Amino acid sequence: MSHIFYIKNTQAPKVMSPEELLNLAGENFAQFTIDEDDEEFDEIIQTPLDRFNFMILGQENISGRGFECTYSKENNTYLVRAFTPSTEADWLSAFLFIKKLATFLNTNVTDEEGEVYKADNITYNYRDNIAFGVKCFEKNPEKHFIFGVHRPICLSEEIISKFLSAQDKAKAFSDFVEAQLQHEDVHIAKQSFFRRNDNKTKDSNDDRVVCMYTLTQTVRTVLPYEFPPFIDPTKSDLSEEDIKLWRICFLSYDENRPEDDRFDIIGEMDYKTFVEQLPIEKIQKLDGHYMLFQFNSREELIPFLEKESFLGKTESLF
Repeated sequence: MSHIFYIKNTQAPKVMSPEELLNLAGENFAQFTIDEDDEEFDEIIQTPLDRFNFMILGQENISGRGFECTYSKENNTYLVRAFTPSTEADWLSAFLFIKKLATFLNTNVTDEEGEVYKADNITYNYRDNIAFGVKCFEKNPEKHFIFGVHRPICLSEEIISKFLSAQDKAKAFSDFVEAQLQHEDVHIAKQSFFRRNDNKTKDSNDDRVVCMYTLTQTVRTVLPYEFPPFIDPTKSDLSEEDIKLWRICFLSYDENRPEDDRFDIIGEMDYKTFVEQLPIEKIQKLDGHYMLFQFNSREELIPFLEKESFLGKTESLF
């Protein structure tokens, strides 16, 4: 669900790039679609927006879900789509971005209902939109995954129940999403996918896809506490059924060593075994699927770390 705003491109056929749009917006705006470590990042960020399906934009340390910006070649129009539900901060960021873009293009703003707004006076009732989105969970109160600017957020049945019972549903939803530590100094563990071919296996077609997480000593890290972990469809085209092995690798870090030699592998283990053996007092649950976890010494891992090596050659898939 979403609500779309249209801003006519009065400069057509010129179409701005994500970099130009962000420079125009200022105010700590950023894009959350392309990883800055991507080797093609500079080229992509300077490419006209009409070459993309979409870009997720928002404000650093403010946006919870961000908003989507696309371009319609058919209508020569920029489209800004606010997700339903989004946080109040997301809506205000979207309105600020729309205002700056429409003012620059010297045009009005039209929404999907045909309502026309001046660039500096968008009066759409976004709080009702948030409340409507929350109420929609009532039709199917089971677990939902929504997408934040840095990671998915899992809304459990218990969390949804709290939203639905709140007198101010827009505030309850906004407060929860903004409290998900998306902007604190924590590391969000990425899923690394590999193809493992065990030389002991005679069947050459037995190439098993492995998902590997990495956890570094003393680093506060966001990880799934449920098994199997959720695979973000916006980051990977693999499904849960494709993954034959789930693993986690433990690293130590020494900043006094040369930069290329600061990490040491302590060991690794099956991810399901890891979450089953985690000390309850060490887990800080963030939502219905993710936790904040940290280990401070090798000794903390000894009681449940498997003494095994990762046999077989691996080939990175992503």
